[in-house]
Amino acid sequence: MGRGSLISSVVGGAVCIPRKLTPSQKRLLHWLDDSKKLTPTLRAELSEGIHSFCWTGIGEASIEEIQALNIHYASLLCLYRALEQLCHKAGLTLVNNDLRVIMDGRATIPDLPADMQTAIVKGDGSSAAIAAASVIAKHHRDMAIQRLAEHYPGYGWEVNMGYPTPAHLQGLETLGVTPLHRKTFKKVYQQLALPLNA
Repeated sequence: MGRGSLISSVVGGAVCIPRKLTPSQKRLLHWLDDSKKLTPTLRAELSEGIHSFCWTGIGEASIEEIQALNIHYASLLCLYRALEQLCHKAGLTLVNNDLRVIMDGRATIPDLPADMQTAIVKGDGSSAAIAAASVIAKHHRDMAIQRLAEHYPGYGWEVNMGYPTPAHLQGLETLGVTPLHRKTFKKVYQQLALPLNA
């Protein structure tokens, strides 16, 4: 989550849903959808529930890693880290013949064998595990951005989560670039080339 944001790290989630679920767990998962279509309140409730009965992992790639690798490869790196964390909690090794990884999009993780991965375009609409991973990643990142917004008022991060909304771009123009901005992103490096308040 946060690929198109202008600030902070990019976050990935990994979820393994148990085969046997209670009726209440099934009801909770019934609400899963593309995380961006869910309200923050519902995402928070779903995230708490998912963490309570599924194996989960959260991985991040830093601003520096985004700038060194580009957002595409940094996103795959954070997914790898999320899987590592999930496997650690579950007592598994990441390269395991029985492990099958499905993920949203077209790309797979370079450091994992190709035959253990399947990429599904718009996978969060067809896989509960992908949708659940998206929910926990977005909730995790949104909570982190909410805390960062308190230290950098004027950019509207508490609402836009660092995405390039008019309020955020206006903040960039009037307040300048913060240490949390991804300086290789076009709207940020364009601003760096201008004098403050230009």
